[in-house]
Amino acid sequence: MAFIDRLLRSTRRAPAPWAPPHDGTPTFADLSDLPDPRLIPPNDRPGIDESSLTSDQLAWRHDGVVIKRGLIPESVLRPYINRRLLLEQESLTKHMYGWETPTPYEHVPELRDLCLYPPLMDAMRTLVGEPMLLHLVLTGWVSTERNWHQDDYLNPPHVNGWYAAAWIALANIRDDAGPFEYIPGSHRWPLLRQDRVKRWMPPEDLAKRTSVGTERWPSDSESFVVPAVEAEIAARAPEIRRFTANAGDVLIWHGRLMHRGTKATGANAWRPTAIAHYSGLHHRPDMKRIATDANGQAYALFDHPLV
Repeated sequence: MAFIDRLLRSTRRAPAPWAPPHDGTPTFADLSDLPDPRLIPPNDRPGIDESSLTSDQLAWRHDGVVIKRGLIPESVLRPYINRRLLLEQESLTKHMYGWETPTPYEHVPELRDLCLYPPLMDAMRTLVGEPMLLHLVLTGWVSTERNWHQDDYLNPPHVNGWYAAAWIALANIRDDAGPFEYIPGSHRWPLLRQDRVKRWMPPEDLAKRTSVGTERWPSDSESFVVPAVEAEIAARAPEIRRFTANAGDVLIWHGRLMHRGTKATGANAWRPTAIAHYSGLHHRPDMKRIATDANGQAYALFDHPLV
């Protein structure tokens, strides 16, 4: 038996070293595909009767964006603004960039109340087609400067556009402060896919984690995702729009929409916002722990520390 074990060990082949799918850099086609129309939300499917849709649903279907001016009142904004200002007592850097934790709503009820504001949740439900689940909030008060991307590629493949995000203005946002920029209709383009992006990353890069324990591949993959998207944009030459806002205005965007946070060009880069991300409640079986607030709105639990 010992002889046989040695023989088997000697004949086992070492795993092949990692290599990218082909030479050169990936194209947008390498990183994307078109989802099965049967698996995407009803308002996105081809051939539906548009006469039955509301004006917001039509805007969602055609542009992938709905803008709700003055949606959130001062009485909902102010408690969170006051809580968020407390970060200035800890660090000016924290005050600018917010909490590192991707789910600060777990610890900050004022943020949870803002992101789960019932009229906002109702608006997203009518657009996506089911109740929504909050699972990520960015709390920086300067532009993320995250370049062109679609949010849905950060998700498992079963999400397939059952996703929306909300850019909530907490103050008046000027055009030179690095506002949100997007391409209307790009939610109908092929969808960047997580598995296709990861094929271009060596295993050691996929294993990297941030200081709060989240995966680093989404930011590390920008080095080749952004050039692929920029080449696609250059080929299509689409319209590009920019969102400026007053306090309480909200831009809701599709998970497949191509968008970015622009760089500030003015002397003051101040851009107070809360940027909340949601998935369809029935399309995140991977998020096992879910709680609801007093209004019955759902949010995912991860037990991330507040840092």
